[in-house]
Amino acid sequence: MKTNIIRTLSFVTLLVWFQTLHAAQLNDISRSIFKLFVSSQAWNLAQPWTKQPMGRNTCSGFVIEQGILTNAHCVTDATYIQLEIPGAGNKVDAELVAVNHQIDLALIKPVEPDILDDFTPISFGGLPEFREKVVTVGYPMGGRQVSYTEGVVSRIDIMAYAHSSLPSLMVQTDAAINPGNSGGPVFSDRTGECLGVATQKQTSGEGLGYFIPTVMVRHFLKDIQDNHIEGIPSLGVYYQPMENPALRKALKLKDDESGVRAYKIAKESSADGLLEIDDILMEIDGHNIFNDGRVPFRENGKIGLSYYISSRQVGEILPVTISRKGKRMNLDIPLKRHNTTVIPAMAKYDQPPRYYEIGGLVFQIVEPRYLWMWGNNWPKKIPIGLASYLNTPYGEEGLKELVVVSRVFNASVNKGYDGGILNTRVTKINGKDIYQLDDIIEAFKIKKRFHKIELENGVEAVLDRKQLELQEDSIRERYNIR
Repeated sequence: MKTNIIRTLSFVTLLVWFQTLHAAQLNDISRSIFKLFVSSQAWNLAQPWTKQPMGRNTCSGFVIEQGILTNAHCVTDATYIQLEIPGAGNKVDAELVAVNHQIDLALIKPVEPDILDDFTPISFGGLPEFREKVVTVGYPMGGRQVSYTEGVVSRIDIMAYAHSSLPSLMVQTDAAINPGNSGGPVFSDRTGECLGVATQKQTSGEGLGYFIPTVMVRHFLKDIQDNHIEGIPSLGVYYQPMENPALRKALKLKDDESGVRAYKIAKESSADGLLEIDDILMEIDGHNIFNDGRVPFRENGKIGLSYYISSRQVGEILPVTISRKGKRMNLDIPLKRHNTTVIPAMAKYDQPPRYYEIGGLVFQIVEPRYLWMWGNNWPKKIPIGLASYLNTPYGEEGLKELVVVSRVFNASVNKGYDGGILNTRVTKINGKDIYQLDDIIEAFKIKKRFHKIELENGVEAVLDRKQLELQEDSIRERYNIR
């Protein structure tokens, strides 16, 4: 009896939503949402020439004009993708068309593309209103039927995407987004239009879920038109708020003016060579910048100034107005995508780790996947020598990649080096400064009797070049190094 009551209530709830959504759309919507079965193999960062055991996961996706849209995290390191045909139960093979890990979006298609001819593409709406009722649709993990969860929009802001750790526009809702729902559409209860793609939930906040708004979906679809992903651009300016009156006066900002102070410009960034330290950013894309670093958003609202950057494509021109030493100036800045820190915020998904092995020493680039080897609480567990570089700006003092000795495969040529040289920045080899992995490869080409490796902590390692040449092949064979 209790089960029947629950079923009846669930049916009534869905019926009310379906009536609002327009009953004629119901069949098309449910038939346009697919369950994805993904096999994947991530790289093994402890032995970067190998892969981890195969894993499996399920998620959701839905039909659009270009194919099937889903989340990037659903298909990361995918080796095999299948789609379950809605209403039929049989599975068909699919392939990845394009992926943008930065905003957690991916496009896939069946290997036999005419399979989608019988399915209606879902149409997109715009940004939702605050407190607008929404419905998320997808296949929860372990479920065989489409599920619907209701909620309201509680926040629209620049927030960090869990998959990339990079900030972009995102929408918060109290509609449940559970494992397996990822990649499914989120609909407006009012108009029936798709407002975005379900992406993540907040583990520390009760009942909070997040979806990628259609403005970012459209950015992704426009970006992939030339079959090359550029990603989301950034300005490359580190700025501070100017809410303090004395600071504003010192930088010659008038009482009726507002903006933020640039205190650092990232190397090789969009702003490099155009903006200077102590420049005041006053307007971006024709919008005033408030002293707290936010810009007008809708009626009486505010949002982070990066909103007007992330909505543009790489290569587009961003107009800004600045104050430099009290003089107002207009600048046009060509937008780029670039690393902001030496250890990038986003993992290098789908890519084999870059490394160089010589004499049993493995030199490796430090990036998020490497740090994840310390477990879920890695920020508190990693060596201090690595943690100190998490916020080091890219290009500072020429440094582009943090390279460490990640592993020592024991042999007589490296005797005594199996502990003291690990996970510390390599600064010099054979007198050559090391700013990236390629520098290490070049440094070992220098013909010296002894190869001298210098670390940031003052420790040195020396390899006998003749012994190294004699032992290298046997070391690689013994430890199956490729």
